Amino acid sequence: MKILQVVHGFPPENTAGTEVYTYNLSRELSKRHQVSVFYREADFSKNEYEVSRREVDGLKLFSINNTFRDYASFESTYKDARVAEKFGEVLDEIKPDIVHIQHLLYLSTGIVGESKKRGIPVIFTLNDYWLLCPQGQLFKNNQSLCSGRETTVCARCVLYQLGIRKNISYFYALLKKHAPEWLFQGIKSFYLFYARAVYLSNLGTEDLIRERRDHMRNVFSQVDLFIAPSDFLKKLFVAFGVPDEKIKILPYGFDLQRVRALPKRSSPVVRFGFIGNLMPAKGVHVLIGSFRALHAENAELKIYGNAFSYKSALGNYAGRLREAAKGYKNIRFMGKFDNQSVGEVFSEVDALVVPSLWYENSPLVIQEALLTRTPVIASRIGGIPELVKDGENGFLFEAGNERDLEETLRRIARDPGVLNGLNKNVLRVSSIKDNAKETESIYEDLSN
Repeated sequence: MKILQVVHGFPPENTAGTEVYTYNLSRELSKRHQVSVFYREADFSKNEYEVSRREVDGLKLFSINNTFRDYASFESTYKDARVAEKFGEVLDEIKPDIVHIQHLLYLSTGIVGESKKRGIPVIFTLNDYWLLCPQGQLFKNNQSLCSGRETTVCARCVLYQLGIRKNISYFYALLKKHAPEWLFQGIKSFYLFYARAVYLSNLGTEDLIRERRDHMRNVFSQVDLFIAPSDFLKKLFVAFGVPDEKIKILPYGFDLQRVRALPKRSSPVVRFGFIGNLMPAKGVHVLIGSFRALHAENAELKIYGNAFSYKSALGNYAGRLREAAKGYKNIRFMGKFDNQSVGEVFSEVDALVVPSLWYENSPLVIQEALLTRTPVIASRIGGIPELVKDGENGFLFEAGNERDLEETLRRIARDPGVLNGLNKNVLRVSSIKDNAKETESIYEDLSN
């Protein structure tokens, strides 16, 4: 079978959860099938929409260059005709039997239409809420949850997108890359102030949001089958109108050789760890606030991950985190890490903390922690309670509640032995081999 995976980024350039899962799934499928991957890259030295071809680890890789420099409207952010056109050329070149979309961020919903025009079945894994929310997380700029149905609020959150005009995205990326942070933030603040005054006074902005939603409903109808990694996410999309029978729940699979339990390295202190992108919805500021309140000499907070490019008013989030941690020697920013060595990272963490504020789907990092027998302290939100059982393999706390999290951290700092009873209750996590077999059966059903 010829399979084409579609994703918004790919290792080694992009190593977040969706990208790593797509890589692992593609590698496993390639043992029995011809697998190609179509993904986006951002290289200012290349022509816009240039498609590069290479072969790595038995996979045929097609990367399309999209730096946004040609974006001229809000519609470009989700329905880019040039991306769809180039994707159509790739389809004609490899003639896949199935198209499996993992994410369309920075690509185009036209990818679905191009596939259907050629009679190719389309599967879409719902890794987040991008089909419902331009920012992908149903998370407002004021750091509160969104219902996904508030057009006025939605317009306020994505001013930077609604205000896109020709060359604006190009200059944004140029400034981000070359300007000092203070100048970049100053120009961005001025632009957002201008956008707020101009675009929010224009009633047409809400129409743009409605047009996007109507367009996505059309996309829903063209997809043959959706895959949801969590029951929570399935229910949310069903509530938005996707037929229940059109969504199949299939948990993620993991490379059990890469993610394995290594002996914990000895330490005189309890090591709490955060692993992931530093972005507002992840709630790292909540974790830092709770940890600071401990004043515990026998505890350490290790933060692994890099700043995530955030284009709204919440920009420079990583800088704010470092400012909040200033003066606390037992809060350490560890920076980026090699996901291939995630087992080694967990060997230096006694408990993973996932302080998310948004409706998490099925965080891969939680499942990696459980595979390495690392207890998890996490927000009681989204699909997280499907993975973390309070008092069994970790502890749950109210999302955004610093005091609630602080009490849990304090309890562990006072009696680290509490963790010993948790690391034995490992939730069963699927291997990528089993996950690929289940995915194959879905492909075969649709192909037939």
